[in-house]
Amino acid sequence: MNSYQATSRFDVRTLKLGSGLHLRHRHPVFLMFRYFYLILVPIGALMVFLGDPLIGFLCILLGPVLFMRKVFWQYRLIQGSKSSPQAGQELHWTFSKKEIHQESRGHEKTFRWRDFEDRYLSPKAILLYLQRDQYFIVPRDAFKTLADFEEVSRLCETQITRTS
Repeated sequence: MNSYQATSRFDVRTLKLGSGLHLRHRHPVFLMFRYFYLILVPIGALMVFLGDPLIGFLCILLGPVLFMRKVFWQYRLIQGSKSSPQAGQELHWTFSKKEIHQESRGHEKTFRWRDFEDRYLSPKAILLYLQRDQYFIVPRDAFKTLADFEEVSRLCETQITRTS
């Protein structure tokens, strides 16, 4: 039976990659509206010019704040992860047709494919969802070869049936 190995890190770079992919997968409308919020700045400037300074300044201030929500969310995620016992550790993954085994210092867990409710496959990483907003991130560079990454992606595609 073929098994594939990967080694990832529970670090800031991986968390940023995962949160960006998660937003793209679970909240695509939010990402589209994100750029719409920047239009509030010229609208606000126009409102100030036309004589409604209160609404104008509100638009000027609110546009960039709403645009930056993704950055604030990532900051909160990263700050919360610093208290995790897994912070900064290497995670060793073994993918096989029957299961996924995850191991790190002081932690070992084996998952069946049916334990996952969804997956998101990207050229940069694989997200494996245990719940709607709880996921594992396995970056492409965690694998020894690109062929291993592609094989695990195919395995995820065939083994994990989406429930959402």
